[in-house]
Amino acid sequence: MDIRSIEAFVRLCRDKNISAAAANLYMTQQGLSKIIKRMEDELDVTLFVRNNRGVELTRMSKMLLPRAEAILAEYEGALNLIRQSKKNITGTVNAVLELGCLSILTPQPFLTFMQDYPFIDLRFGEHRDCICHSRLLSGEADIGIVAVARDDSLFDAMPFFRVESVIYIPKHHPLAKKKVVTIEDLKGVKLLLCGSTNYYAVMNDCKKAGFEADLVMCTTDINVTMQCLQSGLGVSPFILGLNRAFACPDDIVVRPLALLEEKHIYILTKKGAELSECAQLFRDYFVNYYKKE
Repeated sequence: MDIRSIEAFVRLCRDKNISAAAANLYMTQQGLSKIIKRMEDELDVTLFVRNNRGVELTRMSKMLLPRAEAILAEYEGALNLIRQSKKNITGTVNAVLELGCLSILTPQPFLTFMQDYPFIDLRFGEHRDCICHSRLLSGEADIGIVAVARDDSLFDAMPFFRVESVIYIPKHHPLAKKKVVTIEDLKGVKLLLCGSTNYYAVMNDCKKAGFEADLVMCTTDINVTMQCLQSGLGVSPFILGLNRAFACPDDIVVRPLALLEEKHIYILTKKGAELSECAQLFRDYFVNYYKKE
């Protein structure tokens, strides 16, 4: 039984739902179920019983939970000691972000990393996905932060942030009456898209849903997008994009956008590359920063 298994067990005890726990752990439901089954086989006990709402803790899991939480606390305490000992590490980290990622994540974790590790020279900027990939492969960049994982032999991708997709709708548009808008609801609806990453995400999801998006406009300017929304030219879905940064005018409403599958932001590294100690610190810091949110 490893620390990841204990973390999965504690998360499921707290959420009491496999789907929710798997999402919070950034793993598949099947992967979480395998971990729990392996723990049950190793301990020769039943830890959870399924019910209509999710799972119910057994007497054994209730006994194990406080011990498991204590182990996690000790583990986190040990990690914090190690982090404190590394405060004076010097070096450089070069990070590349896919366009749109910074506005989703906000600059705050970059700022806190620079404050916590003042002797590490962190350099980062946003680029098109092809430039991010090129710089990672050439060694110009240590870490990539991207909206689409590359499923190939060149990169290792680690999901660390689940994107909450939304859609901006003129107040008097028919879709404004819905509490949640689905991708299927966008069939035949005029779309205003902002940002290249968001453009490809929306177009691909519409195609997966079985229809071609009715694209009216695509721009990289959020102010132009807002003006077009206020003029009633269409609606603006944000699967991946500036959904954290909008100040929404009174005549525009925001609704959750339900997707065919969840979207994540990934940390990308060149497969087989040996990260420097500074780059490893940055990667782990970023992952842990969003675990706490």
